[in-house]
Amino acid sequence: MPLKKFHPYIIAVLIVLAGALLGTFLGTRKAQEEPGPVKKETRAVRVMTVENGTVYRTVSMSGTIEAVQKIDIYAEVAGVFLDASRPFREGSAFRKGEVLLRIRDDVYRSTVLAERSGLLNELTLLLPDLAIDFPAHFQPWKAYVESFRIDAPLRPLPAAATDRIRNYVAARNIYKHYYSIRSMEETLWKYRITAPFDGVVTVSDANPGMLVRTGQKIGEFSSGERYEFEASVGVKDASFLREGEKIELRSVDFQGAVDGVISRVNTAIDQSTQTVKAYISASDPRLKDGMYLSADLRVPVPNAVVIPRNVLGAENTLYALRDSTVFELSVQPVSLDGAHAVVRGIPDGTRIVAEPIEGIFGGMVLDPEGIVEMEETRKTGAVR
Repeated sequence: MPLKKFHPYIIAVLIVLAGALLGTFLGTRKAQEEPGPVKKETRAVRVMTVENGTVYRTVSMSGTIEAVQKIDIYAEVAGVFLDASRPFREGSAFRKGEVLLRIRDDVYRSTVLAERSGLLNELTLLLPDLAIDFPAHFQPWKAYVESFRIDAPLRPLPAAATDRIRNYVAARNIYKHYYSIRSMEETLWKYRITAPFDGVVTVSDANPGMLVRTGQKIGEFSSGERYEFEASVGVKDASFLREGEKIELRSVDFQGAVDGVISRVNTAIDQSTQTVKAYISASDPRLKDGMYLSADLRVPVPNAVVIPRNVLGAENTLYALRDSTVFELSVQPVSLDGAHAVVRGIPDGTRIVAEPIEGIFGGMVLDPEGIVEMEETRKTGAVR
């Protein structure tokens, strides 16, 4: 039989084979595109049921304490350093008004006495002229001259009853000489430095017989009655601090705690540490100037809940359950304290995933038998 007679049969067979192959391919592709049954996560997943309430978070602070009344002592005049009734040494205690130290003033005191003597001479020469020109105003000036003491500070001059009396006295340089001596007397007082309050010498930089110069630091003097604790607090934590709030101060150098009160909170941020300074006042014999202290303040946060910090995502989201299906929930963090986070924005009764799970995503279906409820977390998560 010629080959041409088989061409129609061969073409028909090829068409049938091509149709079969195409049907098989389309069936396989359709099977791949059709979603199969959702695979359930079968491993155990720990969840907690949220119960919002007032939770307490801890604001930790640390820093050094300093005496509230503390001064640096500088020499305002030059001279030889002298001790007072007690040596000006570290640990020496002085009462308010007692002389802390002296600077030899022999030469300057003699100069002041000479100037007072000169003023007395001018006033004595003034009296005869006053008796002739203004006899009605003579007596007050006469009484002033009679009570004048060269070794005593000047008393105020008699008040001028009229402008003519004032000008009459001023023409003889009485007022100029008087106020010049008053200025010298003020300088003379600087040769003796007195204690402005009850306290103790904490630093002494001079020895008896030593020549001190104007502006030279001599030492430090502080009171041990009241102290102020300067603490560094995070910017977010500063909003929880309130003036007048009580707080306990602790140190490794003494047992127990010292009661303190927040006196003020600075609003400026320290650029080097990005913290805010809080100041706490305290008074206790155990405290010492420069002592390092720490303090923990329990701050109430209403309408919030405590959750494990490691379940909080970078975008402030966490995973919660609706029945057995996982979904993402946005929350508002209040604070992050160690392994825990205080957050708001989770409705009461919401079950959240209480531990990080690798590969978890929104829409994942969990096996109900693998969901473990954390009773202890639910009880301690909200403190009412």
